[in-house]
Amino acid sequence: MRTKYIILILIILMNVSFAYAEETLKPYKKNSIMVLWENDLIAFMHSDRYYSNGIRLGYTSKEYDYFNEDNKMSWAKYVSILSFNKPHITRFHLNINQEMYTTAKHARPFPKNDHPMGGFLYFNAGIYNRTANTEEHIGLKIGVVGPLSFTGQLQTAYHSAIGQLVFTSWEYNQLDNEFIFNPYYQITGRKYIFKTNPVSLDVLGTLDVAAGNADTHFGTYGTIRFGHNLDNDFGMPKINLEQDFAPVHSDKFSLYVFVAGGAKVTLHNIFIQGNSPNTRFGYNLELLRWEVSAGIMASYYGFRIGYIWTYYSKEYTVQPYDHHAVGAALVEFAF
Repeated sequence: MRTKYIILILIILMNVSFAYAEETLKPYKKNSIMVLWENDLIAFMHSDRYYSNGIRLGYTSKEYDYFNEDNKMSWAKYVSILSFNKPHITRFHLNINQEMYTTAKHARPFPKNDHPMGGFLYFNAGIYNRTANTEEHIGLKIGVVGPLSFTGQLQTAYHSAIGQLVFTSWEYNQLDNEFIFNPYYQITGRKYIFKTNPVSLDVLGTLDVAAGNADTHFGTYGTIRFGHNLDNDFGMPKINLEQDFAPVHSDKFSLYVFVAGGAKVTLHNIFIQGNSPNTRFGYNLELLRWEVSAGIMASYYGFRIGYIWTYYSKEYTVQPYDHHAVGAALVEFAF
């Protein structure tokens, strides 16, 4: 136990190593679309429980240099905390997402210490601000949890079609319909350990804050990447895991592997605490949740593919299983 907290402290200390460079930034003049899938099925530890599935269809605009370009949107350069009125590159995104949360057991009556059933259908829109060695992400999630998310209907239809067990819990233990408004903020800094033409090694540190009626937390994460042309991006986007990075900003060939880890302090999570008499079981949230991940990323001329495996600790005190694993796969095109 002591070792775990020492590691987390080291990660947090590592994350303060934000670095800036004075080199000239060049905006990437391509739009991007992506398909991102997160599921425990592709985590090599298939359990069909807790955070079970996430899907994103996303669009990100080309980059703008509002400090040197004559544009009616130039006011957007002030939409920043770290880089307010300092030279940086800006782009916008709009995604549609669906997240699925399920019980660990399929028994009826529903076990009182199990995870509620929950679906979340939402848009998340935001802005990315990039300097040579930082990326700032300011965003907002707007959507709905409950039957109106159509998550239960989708899983039931899919499981019925492939002959898998259908979760009857959607009928009596699902979150009620509730409108969700959830702003969030992430800032990532990069420090190169070494940088050469064949291969480079860098360290990314991320501060992550969210506040809303679905999720309120703050976290800090560290990522170590090794490979060719790390300047192509800051990492892989994610729906419900660690950092959520922008698409590529270069046409160069890039290939790298990475490992990451960090801790998150959760103050509110509707998918555990519930929002109705049928889903509020008095769970005590685990204040500190840690996670580790590893993956690979490749990109060339705006086409990018990636995979990440993530393992995280339990999220509430009476959770039947003390861990969970999720895989994430990305396909992205720039045009």
